[in-house]
Amino acid sequence: MQAFLADVPSMLPLREYHCILNAVMRTQGHIIDAIKGKAILAPMLATTDIPFRIICRTFGAALTLTEMVSAAGILRESPTSFRNAVFSPDEHPIGIQLVAADADTVAAAARELRPFKPDLFDINCGCPNDRICEVGAGAQLLDDLPRMTRLLSAASEATTIPVSAKIRMRGHSRLSNVRDIARAAEDGGVAMITVHARVRHARYDVAAQWDSIAEAVNSVDIPVVGNGDIFSSADAQRMMRETGCWAVMVARGALGTPWIFRDIADGYSCDIQEHAPDTEEMTRLVCTHMQSMIDEFGSIRAIPRMRKHAMWYSRNFAGMPALRHQLFSQQDPHIMIEEVCRFFRGAPPHLAQDDPLREEIELRFRKRVLFWVHEIMLTEG
Repeated sequence: MQAFLADVPSMLPLREYHCILNAVMRTQGHIIDAIKGKAILAPMLATTDIPFRIICRTFGAALTLTEMVSAAGILRESPTSFRNAVFSPDEHPIGIQLVAADADTVAAAARELRPFKPDLFDINCGCPNDRICEVGAGAQLLDDLPRMTRLLSAASEATTIPVSAKIRMRGHSRLSNVRDIARAAEDGGVAMITVHARVRHARYDVAAQWDSIAEAVNSVDIPVVGNGDIFSSADAQRMMRETGCWAVMVARGALGTPWIFRDIADGYSCDIQEHAPDTEEMTRLVCTHMQSMIDEFGSIRAIPRMRKHAMWYSRNFAGMPALRHQLFSQQDPHIMIEEVCRFFRGAPPHLAQDDPLREEIELRFRKRVLFWVHEIMLTEG
């Protein structure tokens, strides 16, 4: 790298210099060549663990990302941070998502995690959580683009492993815009940008603004991944067609419906239920996932994860409220598996598209994924 850049004229304009730097880094990392598909699993806290990532890979996810890993936690040798960064050998290509507030911390964490040999380090520049933003990380970086560029440059220079950035269309300040944010990320040497098409404080029941993805595509020379409101392969195809993005990142649209990756990989443009698994495949999928969480986390720690995934899988089926009641009254994870398997082996009918219960469940799901832990619960029956 240094030998190559020594031959670059020192008086090149800054953006032209960074374009050369980006090209060199992409050539070194080959991350784009490693991603064989157009659908990427988004990093989701307490959700994109090893069992779920493997499920999504099995269904055709071209790249998966770990849940958010604190760079500061890595340097403090936090067991939780290291746990979140761990992946199994058969998960490649996979990226570790890091969240950090300053250049030195993210660079040191990237060097510390380099022996894990991920295919990508993804830098979180979009988390809207107040605790994350208060320390200057996540979406707070969008309001300080010079600092964001320095942080991304430090991560890119700390390792030969490619670096990407996940941004939002705008931070808290209206002075920032997606074009400037995308260019600042590109100037930081990243190989790829993911644009979550919402502003920092936008609620999830407010439609994502896909035109911001198109703006980013037209502003940079590196691949742009679109993120926001992908709930079916039809959504994915429409986003790529309307925005020109290189690929899509699926978040909530994979929860309880991981076959969305198969639909996208097969080139379908359809509703999520059109090619849904039959009774046998669905039962095998859910039961395997439930058991893998016990194997990964142990009986006690697996229970809350098992409950939420069971609710996601069953949310569009008749009888879900009764299953939810059974799972939340049960503390034995093995009995929970029996209840879930019995539910799906019974071939419960899908709720009709116009069923008020389905509309209510889906609204709650999309507005706040953890809808079942809130005070207002669905009526059980």
